Amino acid sequence: MQVHEDYPSGSMVDFACDADGYPILAVSDLAVHTKDLTANPKCSLLVARDPEDRTDLVITLRGDAISVSEKDEEAIRAAYLARHPNAFWVDFGDFHFLRIEPKEFSGGEYKAAKVDPIAQFSKPVVSYMNNDHAEDTKVIVKHWTSVPVDFADILDLDSLGFNVKAGYQGSTFKLRVPFPRRAADRK
Repeated sequence: MQVHEDYPSGSMVDFACDADGYPILAVSDLAVHTKDLTANPKCSLLVARDPEDRTDLVITLRGDAISVSEKDEEAIRAAYLARHPNAFWVDFGDFHFLRIEPKEFSGGEYKAAKVDPIAQFSKPVVSYMNNDHAEDTKVIVKHWTSVPVDFADILDLDSLGFNVKAGYQGSTFKLRVPFPRRAADRK
């Protein structure tokens, strides 16, 4: 039963994606949002790349939160723990997994989308570049903007380029630096 009838709870939760790209949640039967989803599986998942930056990329996915079948649970658990390796609570007795089945757009289009081959390497490459080549990134930003920035941190990258947060005289801005051609692999 919903705690506040007809008014579902909003919650900030971690999520991962299953092998088909559908969002998965690990939820506790004790939580109000789980009770609400049990009473009415319709939900929205707001995904923000940087929750502190409201100017950054935000996507809302609407769908139904459906319990994961027992036969899929091991694969779903592995996918969730790959994304959240310290989520030991998923093995507590009151936790189970939900899969959000999108309703906002065609499932065929969603499933036909391909994962960017470079994005999976974003985190280690960004860390390396920011730690070992910060001055080079500043030079690249100056080339693209003609602004002699005080700092430039790469945020993420994909096969088409990378996003940078830069600072100049106390102000910060973001920009996209495109690659001259699509990168096919991380080398």
